[in-house]
Amino acid sequence: MRLVVNTLAFTVMTFMFSNAYAGEAEQQQIQELRSELEAVKAWIQQQNLNTPWSTNAKVESSTTPVHLTSDHSPKTADASTLKRKSKGGAEVNLYGFVRADAAYQIEGAKGMFNSINSVTLEGDANKKSTEDRLDATLTTTRIGLDFKAPNQEADVSGKIEIDFRGGPDKDTVRLRHVYMTYNNWLIGQTTSNFLSTETIPEMIDFNGALGSGTYRTPMVRFTDNLSKNTKYFLGLEKGNEQNRLPTATAKIIHKFAEGAGIITVRGMVQEVRARDLNDETALGWGIGVGTKYDIDNIILSFNYSHASGDNKYLLYNANNYFVKNDDLDLVEFDTFNIGTTYKFSPNLRGTLAYSAMHYKENMVGGNDHLQQGWLNVMYNPIKPITLGMEYVYGERQTVEGITGNDNRIEIMAKYDF
Repeated sequence: MRLVVNTLAFTVMTFMFSNAYAGEAEQQQIQELRSELEAVKAWIQQQNLNTPWSTNAKVESSTTPVHLTSDHSPKTADASTLKRKSKGGAEVNLYGFVRADAAYQIEGAKGMFNSINSVTLEGDANKKSTEDRLDATLTTTRIGLDFKAPNQEADVSGKIEIDFRGGPDKDTVRLRHVYMTYNNWLIGQTTSNFLSTETIPEMIDFNGALGSGTYRTPMVRFTDNLSKNTKYFLGLEKGNEQNRLPTATAKIIHKFAEGAGIITVRGMVQEVRARDLNDETALGWGIGVGTKYDIDNIILSFNYSHASGDNKYLLYNANNYFVKNDDLDLVEFDTFNIGTTYKFSPNLRGTLAYSAMHYKENMVGGNDHLQQGWLNVMYNPIKPITLGMEYVYGERQTVEGITGNDNRIEIMAKYDF
C-alpha cells in the first residue's frame, strides 16, 4: 500500500511542477489527485486498525496527527499508537510472571509450601520423611490475559489467568481467574468477596498466610460505589460441594485519604449440609475486617475473621462440621494475622508477621489452635526482577494436646512481564 501512496504522491508533484501555469482544468485534476491520496491514506489507516494483534503501529498523516483510541474516536496527539487487539476487536493485555521457588524444610508437613494445619505431630511414625527436605518448583509461574471490548454503550471486559499448581501432584494447569464483566456485574470465577487479599502481610510462601484466604470460586457479583473512596460488593458464590444453595457474600472497601491505605469489612452466610447425617443442615456464617495503612516507609497490616461452618474460604481449616450426640455441630474458630513491612530503600523491603487460629470446639483428632510467624526480605535489583528469602516457624496443637512444628526456609526468584 505504501507503493500506491508514493506513486500517487509522485504523480501529484509532477503535475504541480510541470503545470505551474496551467489553466483551471489542470488545477482541478491536481485537487482530485490530492483527494485520492488522502482517501488511500485513510483506507490504510483503517486497515491497520482492524488488523488483529497490531502493536505500536504509527500512522502518518498530511494533516494534524491523531491518536486512535479503543472506541476509534480521533484525538489530537503527536503520534498514533495502536494497542494489541483480538480478532473480535477487544484490547488485550498480557501479564504474568516466571517464578522459581526452593525450600529447605527442617520439619513440617508433606508438601513444599505452607500446610500448618497438617504438620507432622510428635511421635508420628512418618515424621522422619518430613524432616531435612529440599524442594524446588516452577509451577508457581503465572500467565494472564485481560480483555476490554470496544463498546461505547457498556463497560465489557474479561480475564483469564492460569498457573501450574493444579491436579493431585500440583503440577498441571489450573484456572485461577476466569470471568467476564458487564457494567457492574461479574460472572465467572474469581476471589471470594469474603476474603481480604488486599490487607494480608507480604509472604513469599505461595500457599499464603494463616488467618487469610485465597479461595477462588464461581460466582455472580454486583459492584457499585457508595462514595468516591468507598465501594461495595454483593455476590452469590459456589461454596462447599455438599451444599445445595449458594453462599451469600458481601464486602465493603474504603480507601483512606491520599492513598494512605484501605479498610475492608466482609460477611457471608451459607448452608452447611451433612450428606452423611440424613442431609441435616445448619446455618454457617462468617464476618471479617482487615486494614492496611502506610506510614512513611512502614506498612501496617491486620486481618481478623470469625467463621462457623466454613472449610473453604479461610485457609488451613479442614472440617466444617462434626457429629456430636447424633447432632450436627459446626466447627467454629477465630483467626487473625498482623504484620509490618519496612521499606529500607526503593529496592529493598522486609516483613515481620504473626498469625494464629483458635477453635471454639473441634472434632476428635482435630486442631485446637495453630500459630505461625515469618520474616522475609525482598530485593529488586532491577524493576522486573524480585529476589526473596523467608524464614517460617509455626506450631500446631490438637484437641488432645499433641503438637507438631513447622520450621523452614524459602527462597524465590521472580520475573514480572
